[in-house]
Amino acid sequence: METLHLILFALLWLGILYLLNALIAKNFKKIDIKIALLYFFTIAAIGVFGEIFLDTVYNYFVGNPLWRYNILPIHHAYTSVYAPIVWGIYGFHLYLLHDTFRVWSITKTRYLALIFSIEALILEALLTISAKFLLGDFVYYYSPGDLWHVSSFQNIPFYFICGVIIIKTIKRFKNDPVFFSMMCMFATSIVVFFT
Repeated sequence: METLHLILFALLWLGILYLLNALIAKNFKKIDIKIALLYFFTIAAIGVFGEIFLDTVYNYFVGNPLWRYNILPIHHAYTSVYAPIVWGIYGFHLYLLHDTFRVWSITKTRYLALIFSIEALILEALLTISAKFLLGDFVYYYSPGDLWHVSSFQNIPFYFICGVIIIKTIKRFKNDPVFFSMMCMFATSIVVFFT
């Protein structure tokens, strides 16, 4: 897969998610770059580490992985060299969405995690379907066919837990966004590029 295509695909999704969030908020969102990068790198780290952990455990108990990455796979295809970008883009979306939710007074962790667990299924399905058309392959492919192999309802409890972890982690990391952004970027780079 050509790097330029992957970069353009990521930029397209950044634009789509920005416009979607502007539509939800009914105005264009101003971006605080430090906090946006904190979300990007923190969610990228949680996503990559979580994918490796979850698919390893799932494979151990079920006998096959829940998903496999098709584009630049690493770690038994549980994750990908491209996964930090995918998760980071989702982090950018959460940055914009959480700001809107604060304005709407939706701040309870359980509500945010529930929203996360549902919308993540939808967005990951849209992302991998669009990749099939724009890049020629699914980003990832799910073993269960309950959602046509582009996602799975089995993810909902895992995404709920992931949502809680993300919300609590971001809340703590906001005290020093530059340090924690760099720490997450460094940790993710080690897992992706040096293992």
